[in-house]
Amino acid sequence: MSLSVSVVIVTHNEGDNLRRTVEATRATVPDSTEIVVIDDASTDGSAERLESEPGIVIERPDRPLGISAGRNHGAKRSSGEVIIFSDAHVQPLQGWFAPLVEALDDPTVAEVTPAISHLDGRPGIGYGFTWPDISMRMKWLAAPGERPVDVPFVCGCFLAVRRDAFDEVGGFDEGMYRWGSEDAELSLRFWLSGYRCQVVPTAEAMHLFRDRFPYEVDHSGILSNVLRLAVLHFGAVGIERVVSHHARRDVFAGAWTRLLDSDAWQRRRELDSRRSHDIEWFARKFGIDAIS
Repeated sequence: MSLSVSVVIVTHNEGDNLRRTVEATRATVPDSTEIVVIDDASTDGSAERLESEPGIVIERPDRPLGISAGRNHGAKRSSGEVIIFSDAHVQPLQGWFAPLVEALDDPTVAEVTPAISHLDGRPGIGYGFTWPDISMRMKWLAAPGERPVDVPFVCGCFLAVRRDAFDEVGGFDEGMYRWGSEDAELSLRFWLSGYRCQVVPTAEAMHLFRDRFPYEVDHSGILSNVLRLAVLHFGAVGIERVVSHHARRDVFAGAWTRLLDSDAWQRRRELDSRRSHDIEWFARKFGIDAIS
């Protein structure tokens, strides 16, 4: 490989999933690959069980970070020219490493993902995703063939970025609350900044899609992230459509209040000054009419 690689795993109370993710990762990457675990305020001792493992760097921030800030923290702690961001409940399959990293040899490609399948054995596999309507819910894309292909959005559970492009656009948006939509926002920001995002169909990682979580899920926070993404990147019509679609939800008031108290509009002005494309260009490119 011509590019050096680091793997960053952010974890919070993942139990044995963390150990299994680290073991599966180590078994499928070159020995020189750096692995950094960001233990984000876990209380279950899962990260401590890895402390005796050679070649694993464990970082414990002094406050809870959430996925976006946690991944940015890991990026700063790591050294690779390519950064693999992995959830702590993932099993990458043999043969994923080389094609994923090789796709990033192209400097116009900022972000890539493998095919994503179910760790629990359920059927179905996704090759990047799109938005089917103004709800902005994820819709997996079908198999595109064997060659890397451009996709609108890269799933955040397991993805690779070129560090230079990641740093140029500012990393994950730390205004995103805990988790939710941070992957779509980064992909969209890459596209609007003049980069490309791709799926590499010959690489695969299995991800645990959970019905229950080892922590409390704040649905108003998840919705506030959706609203924030719209404010950051959509035009006035698109923002109005998103707000109207979600306004009747029980959690809308809390989500909107969180957004109003944030830096979203200041952030929007900063992004507007640096864009190479606008949301209408993106909507036309990928046929996502509802957002423009």
